[in-house]
Amino acid sequence: MQVISFMAIKGGVGKTTMAFQFAKFLQTQNKKVLMLDLDAQKSLTGTFENKNFNFNGKPTVADIFKKPSVGLIETKAQKNISVIPSTSNLEEIADQLASRPNKELLLFMWFIKNAKELNKKYDYVIVDLPPTWNLLTKNGVAVADKIISPMEPSRFGYESHTKVLQSVGTLQDEVIDPLSGKSYITAKVFFLGNRIKHNTNSSHEFLAALKNLKNVIGIIPEKELVNASMLAKKGILEYATESDKLREQKQFIELIQNVFKKIEKEGNN
Repeated sequence: MQVISFMAIKGGVGKTTMAFQFAKFLQTQNKKVLMLDLDAQKSLTGTFENKNFNFNGKPTVADIFKKPSVGLIETKAQKNISVIPSTSNLEEIADQLASRPNKELLLFMWFIKNAKELNKKYDYVIVDLPPTWNLLTKNGVAVADKIISPMEPSRFGYESHTKVLQSVGTLQDEVIDPLSGKSYITAKVFFLGNRIKHNTNSSHEFLAALKNLKNVIGIIPEKELVNASMLAKKGILEYATESDKLREQKQFIELIQNVFKKIEKEGNN
């Protein structure tokens, strides 16, 4: 089982979109996926809700943070995809936990308690983190095998590369096992160039800057297909097939699938 957290210290860069689309790609590969929504905006949670299904009355990630000894509380949302949804008061709950010991490891404790069953039931756990560096983000980093951080063509987008690495590195130095002296934070960080336009100076400059970075896992161009599939709450392959766009979008679909395959394989021991 791999745990992959999608992280960005800025909203609007496609973090939730990539987390959802990656899960839908894994679904087409017949992989079993558990998704955790740690963002109080509930964007990932909402992508699975429709007129016939919602998470009302279901357990949420807040239940894990309140009581890390709780068992598996996921809700099956689709074939091969289960979700532990977010809740709108999640940040308030996180603030209340600020004085708890090992507060950065609450989600880690839940994973340890349920490790055997999680490994048996799922091939992947995908965690969608808040677009800021807070206690929830730190918990999502602590459990991750890999961190995928989308960046967009802007000055801040490129600068976020340094901020993400510094934030994860600082946490790595702080959250140490007192017996072994080793850090609990072992995630490998990768970056994803996202929403790259072919005809703008900012995108050309951004792509040139990315060439100097060693941990960029892929480049995804700006495509209306992605936006349309998210509005329809579907994977891009599913949406392209249903809307009869599969032939004209074949090249882009193959590109994004290759990026997702790299996310699967890159950095594995």
